[in-house]
Amino acid sequence: MTLACNLQCKSCFNRSGKPRPNELSTDEIKKSLVDLRKANVLDLRFTGGELTRRSDLFEILKSAKELGFAVSCNTNAAYFNDEINKKFAELDIEQVTVSIDGRKEHHEANRGCNTFDRTLSNLKRMHELGVKMRINTLINKYSLNDLEYMLDLASKYVTEINFFITRFIGRGSEFKKEDGLVTFDEFYEMSKQADKLRPKYPNLNILHFEQSTIDNSSRCGIYDEFGLKVGPPDGYTRFNIMSDGSLWAGGYIPYVDSSYELGNIKTDNIYDIWQKSKKLESFREESRKLELFCRRCDKYSKTCPGPNFELELLRKKDSSITNPYCYYGSGPSLLQIIEDKENAR
Repeated sequence: MTLACNLQCKSCFNRSGKPRPNELSTDEIKKSLVDLRKANVLDLRFTGGELTRRSDLFEILKSAKELGFAVSCNTNAAYFNDEINKKFAELDIEQVTVSIDGRKEHHEANRGCNTFDRTLSNLKRMHELGVKMRINTLINKYSLNDLEYMLDLASKYVTEINFFITRFIGRGSEFKKEDGLVTFDEFYEMSKQADKLRPKYPNLNILHFEQSTIDNSSRCGIYDEFGLKVGPPDGYTRFNIMSDGSLWAGGYIPYVDSSYELGNIKTDNIYDIWQKSKKLESFREESRKLELFCRRCDKYSKTCPGPNFELELLRKKDSSITNPYCYYGSGPSLLQIIEDKENAR
């Protein structure tokens, strides 16, 4: 909805801070909601930037609810206004996701001084008001050992917690290994520890090892059984509209390669793009090939959760970049390997 943000997080993939000069107006967003509903879209997640920087946020969320969408949104909850908490409660949206990156000192190492107490206070307040919530926790060197602390915290106030990896895109590209990035083995060991702790928190849905991505992918099971295409969420089960109205298969892709832009919600029919766009179909085919290529690896779905298209695309563009979450991430981009093999035929 906006790139405006009250924080300057070190990990931010879209370098949020100032809004785009051409962000969609209230009326343009409302019109796009109607178009999305006509296209049989069921589920909307609003993200930023920081959504609460838009004065029309709750007007837009209300419109989405009235149109029958399942509505969720993300916030850093580092605001000072309790009216925001009350409005989230009044709207009764399906989920509000709050970002907390470990203990206070680790959270603030990423998100800035004097942010943790504010965020925790608003999290507690929304819990008191009955807001349905999830916590998102970024996995890095700071938070790696905060797993049990975060599970204890989450179990008191939310029903779900999602641990996810840093994408070294945007400001995240400035993360150095010694400062923030975890290794392939550290990522796997943390996931094993999360599984061991799961029985201790029976009322908390614990998502880790890229489980959220896997759950939204068309990877196996019924897709194989009926001969359907397999692939990651982007372009298959997800579609992204940026705050300027531009359309993309995935939320990270605009900050990796601008050539993947598919159109604009202000001028293009989203249903036609989803069904007929040759560029989108080309993107799907690229990501499908990556998925099938990775399936042949003996680490797949064991010590590795599966491919990360945007990171491999980034590595294809810049061969000096490594992927610490892939066992073979220090070599050429997997996308480049696939392309070279096809060209050699």
